[in-house]
Amino acid sequence: MLALNWPGQMSYDSVEQLAEARAGFYHSWHPPVMAWAMGLFDSLLAGTGLFILFNGALALFAFHTFAQPRRATGLTLLLAVLVMLSPQWLLYQGIVWKDVLFADAALAGIAALARAARGDALWYSPALLLLALAMMTRQNGLVIVPVAAVGMAALLWRRMAPRQAVGAALLFAGLVIGVALGGEALLALRGDRGADAAGEIRVAQSYDLAGMIARDPGFHPARLEAEAPALARLLRTRGVALYTPVWIDPLMNDQVLRAAISTAPPGLVFAQWRDAVLGHPGLYLATRWAAFTQVLGTPDREACHALFTGVDGDPGLMASLGLKRTWRPQDRLHDRYGQWLLGTPLFSHLLFGALALGLLAFLLWRRRDMDLMATSLLAAALAFTASFFVVSIACDYRYLYFLDLAAMAGALAATTRKA
Repeated sequence: MLALNWPGQMSYDSVEQLAEARAGFYHSWHPPVMAWAMGLFDSLLAGTGLFILFNGALALFAFHTFAQPRRATGLTLLLAVLVMLSPQWLLYQGIVWKDVLFADAALAGIAALARAARGDALWYSPALLLLALAMMTRQNGLVIVPVAAVGMAALLWRRMAPRQAVGAALLFAGLVIGVALGGEALLALRGDRGADAAGEIRVAQSYDLAGMIARDPGFHPARLEAEAPALARLLRTRGVALYTPVWIDPLMNDQVLRAAISTAPPGLVFAQWRDAVLGHPGLYLATRWAAFTQVLGTPDREACHALFTGVDGDPGLMASLGLKRTWRPQDRLHDRYGQWLLGTPLFSHLLFGALALGLLAFLLWRRRDMDLMATSLLAAALAFTASFFVVSIACDYRYLYFLDLAAMAGALAATTRKA
């Protein structure tokens, strides 16, 4: 993996976050914790090499934990080899994206929690920190915390009184959330993301409204028509013309629409979105389903950012960071391998989702110690996937990367033998 990617594949987002890391000031839509982590590793070795090494180490630790080498079968070893040859490992682990950091931190956090709940209490602290890191990296990462806590309680239930097991799990979940919120508050002191974040949320809500109008021209956003008629007209004309369930970018990048959305009275877009959701739930659900199915299927490389190879970004930022647009010798192999596999089931989240569901049922039936935490991992990944029904704004493959890794770890756990 390192040979194909060192010192990291960097897209526009990666370059922007490295710039924030070196400035020590976080102002973009990206998670401040990722820029902070990049800055930490960059201070030790300039660039993103140590960052991708850290990510890869987290994933390897989790795979090793769930494969349980002392209980491994020949099938476990074969699956481990296939995992190491998969694009999810060989290609994605080297891309400097928040989705990779989230997936690795969540995977390793639940693996560490499994070790702790099985009796090695020293792993509780790493589990807490890793799950807090995951929660800080993706806003909808919160959903994995209660699911992980349920798995912890189920495993502890075999070793202590039920009330103690549940109490310990609730305390752990509370500490994870507390550490994550505290970390966010501390990082907020070194940035100014409020206006930017609020603006992006308004655009996402307007995306839903435009989709509802496109699906049913008879739908009228009454509150907007009364209080911001110009924005209502733009959504019906320009918004509908630009809307696609594939991604938000055409609408988001339209300066006329963005200006109208940003100058709408405070709270108006949210109020209209809320009215639309509550007043027309069937239309809203149909619109959301259309967007959700885009992220589940086999992605188009260009529209869905299925893969990124090389180093590229804003020319001004790259110059300030001492970076150049790069296509290294190993990048050709990286790109060819990805192109060869794109369009195959290996790049379909539907396949990994079905695998996760099947493994979840099997491991719940078998119910060995590690099976309980493996089911927790799979359930967390499926819950995280389900959250995109509400928040998905593009078909980007990276959004559900955690699902793929969790299914792989679950498969490793399922093939182990009884102690």
